Parts: sequence; C-alpha cells; structure tokens
Amino acid sequence: MRTETKRNLAICIVILLMLSPILVSRAVATDDGLNLPSTPIQIEASNGTESYLSTSLSDVPSGYDVMNGTYLGWCVDKTAEMGRSPATHEVELYSSINPPGTLESEKWGMVNYILNHKQGTMDDIQQAIWYFINMLGTSGNFTPTSTVAMVIVNDTLANGTGFVPENGQTIAVICFPMVLIPEPVGVQITIIEVANKVIPEFPSSAIPLLFLVITLSMVIIHRRRYLLTHAR
Repeated sequence: MRTETKRNLAICIVILLMLSPILVSRAVATDDGLNLPSTPIQIEASNGTESYLSTSLSDVPSGYDVMNGTYLGWCVDKTAEMGRSPATHEVELYSSINPPGTLESEKWGMVNYILNHKQGTMDDIQQAIWYFINMLGTSGNFTPTSTVAMVIVNDTLANGTGFVPENGQTIAVICFPMVLIPEPVGVQITIIEVANKVIPEFPSSAIPLLFLVITLSMVIIHRRRYLLTHAR
C-alpha cells in the first residue's frame, strides 16, 4: 500500500511540474498591478476638500481595479478648465506607469512619489504636481507660491527620481479626455489616486487550473488502482 501511495504521489508531483510554467505565467502580474478598463468611462469632477478634485467615475464595467465611485483627483493640465459637476466627461484611463504615447515624457515618477509622501495641504500638493507636470510643453515651468509646496518639490527632486509605487501604494491613473476642446471651454487631463492592489501569493486566476490539475491527478490515481485491482 505504501509503495502504491508513493507512486501516486510521484504522479501528482510530475503533473504539477509539467504544468508549473502555466501556473507561473498566470501568477505574473502586470508591471503596475492595475487592471483598467480599455473602453471609455464617464467622470464628473467637483472641487475637493482632501484633493484638488473630487472625481466620480461611472459606466465602469465590473471586474477592474477601479469602480463606480469617487476618487481623490488632481489637475495635471493648466491649459484648460474642466467643467464641474453636473457636467460629465468621457475619458480613457491609463496607468501613469504605462502612460499613452503623448504623455510618456512627463515626470510621472515624481508625481507618484508626491502622492505617496504627502505633506501640507491639498493646495501645496497640487502646486508641487504642477511643478513637474503642467502640459505647457516643458516640465518644471510652474513656480509654486507656497513655501510648503517648494519643500515637497525639493524632497521629490532629491528622492523621487525613478520612483515606482509598490503593491499597496498609490498609483496616479490618468483620465485622458476623448475630446480635447480648445480654450476657453476645455477638458483637462486629470489624474485620480488608485491603490496598487496587493497581489496574493497564489492568484485567483490560477485556481481553475489548480482544480484541473487535482482532477486530472485523481483520475490517473483511480485509473491505476482499477488496473491494479483487475490485474490481480
């Protein structure tokens, strides 16, 4: 009996080893850990109390790392004014780790550093963000008027280069308007704060495959027992 048990265990181990590359590939997360919808959604912006904007998302499909609801929002575009609630705007969402081509050169690492090392008031934080990104053609051409904002800027210059949010930290998600209307009635490019989810050691996407492995193993074990029984 012990010999048969060892054989069965060996069979299961072999099957797991054969399928381990598939399990591993399923477990690999994206470089930023965010799963964002690929279709446009609606946002509605109000003046915030904890952040420059209070941004409400709607028309978000289920199954993503963002959902219908309100997020802390910030302005990254001083060339336009976004109509406030009840006005709505159609946007596409992009992680600042993988920005769209037109925004690749912006200093998103600095922005992510600021959002994860907040100091001062929301106005201080907003001015520091504008220092690094303001869509006027070059980064750093906005001069903060706040002393605390300059403290944030100097801290970010000293420590923020190459910063990438870790799991559980905040990632700036870009709300890119589907239609950029010229001034004075414009639609700003804004960002919202989204938590970079903590990836479990064993991802839920691999669970169906694990059940398949277990089922296949049991079938093989029972088949061996059947053959051994009838062979006797």
